[in-house]
Amino acid sequence: MPTLTDVDIWPLLGLRISVSDVELTAVDDRTALDLGRLAASGIHGNALPFTTPWSRGSDVDVARNVYRHHSALRTTLTPEAWSLEFAARLDHTLIGVQALEATGFPETRSAESTSWLGLQWQGRGIGTLLRIAVLTFAFDGVGARQVTTRAWSDNVASSSVSRKVGYVTDGESLEDREGVPTVLRRYRLDRSTWESRPPELRPHVDMEGLEPVRRWLGVD
Repeated sequence: MPTLTDVDIWPLLGLRISVSDVELTAVDDRTALDLGRLAASGIHGNALPFTTPWSRGSDVDVARNVYRHHSALRTTLTPEAWSLEFAARLDHTLIGVQALEATGFPETRSAESTSWLGLQWQGRGIGTLLRIAVLTFAFDGVGARQVTTRAWSDNVASSSVSRKVGYVTDGESLEDREGVPTVLRRYRLDRSTWESRPPELRPHVDMEGLEPVRRWLGVD
């Protein structure tokens, strides 16, 4: 009887998405610990960019929140509901997370993108490359019809990346953010807009190990 490989057991471990000098791979236990350390070293200023305050607290609190989160994702992932959080690396250096999540994807073909980067890698155009990488996976890899995202009204950097790669505004709502009513903006990118993006937003993206993931997520 053949021995099961790591990828047989967990297909995400074989998936690699790369564009230019940026690469996305699955998060294993070792990487989850390292991401915790990275998040604890600082990923934003005073204003919370997330809809939950997981990045608040002591260094140990933040690192543990990250590790617990990634550990929990493995226990809940199914073809009907998944959150694929990829470790982002620049020239093999861990710099943050780029994620794609969905519920009922085989039917709706709709997903949502989220991300975070360590402070020292922000403002260098890396976020655009990461978004292009995960959108290529979404549209060309698993056949998404649309991808959405959200950002607080004062998160200028995130909104700028979204608009740059083709998302359009899709409404807003007033939400509680740490006790302060704040506007949360929604953005949407559909397949036709993605396929018609200009040449400067069409860098070559490599995807290795895609087919086992497609079968696992039920999108073949």
